[in-house]
Amino acid sequence: MSQDDSIDPPMKYTDYPFDDMCKKAEELINSAPGKIDVYQKYTCSGCGQRLTMDTPNVFYVTGSCDKCPTITNIKEQGCNFLVHARSG
Repeated sequence: MSQDDSIDPPMKYTDYPFDDMCKKAEELINSAPGKIDVYQKYTCSGCGQRLTMDTPNVFYVTGSCDKCPTITNIKEQGCNFLVHARSG
């Protein structure tokens, strides 16, 4: 909430071309085998909910929303990813 108690506008998420994200994720994973996992993120095309896939190092072309019944075409819409890196 802002200081004037009005509701802030919803956050705008950035999704990038699917093939570019797959390539970049693969490069990261291969740069430190066994130490980096990536989790695909995308925005529901129905309600705008930001979603993260549960399975690391796998990129899906479609995804279902847990808030609405929409199936998003991630290949067409684009995605992003979260990086989980381990040291040692």
